[in-house]
Amino acid sequence: MKYRSMTVELMTVISDYYPHLSKAEALRKANNQEFPFSVFKIDQSKRAPFLVHVKDLADILDKKYSEASKDYATFHR
Repeated sequence: MKYRSMTVELMTVISDYYPHLSKAEALRKANNQEFPFSVFKIDQSKRAPFLVHVKDLADILDKKYSEASKDYATFHR
C-alpha cells in the first residue's frame, strides 16, 4: 500500500530497505541480478531506471518476516 503502484523504482526501494548501499553498489547489484527480487528496465537505455514489481518485493519481505518470526519463537519459548 505504501507505493500505490505495481512497480517501484529500485532507488526508492534502496532508500527504504537498503540505506547502507551506495547508488553505485545498488546499480552494480541490479545489473548482476544480486537482489533477492527481480529488477528490470522497461527500456534498454542505460539511463532507464531499474524497476521492482511490488509483488516480488512483498514476497521477499513476507519470507524474511516468517524466518525472523520462527527464530524469535525458537529463542523465546
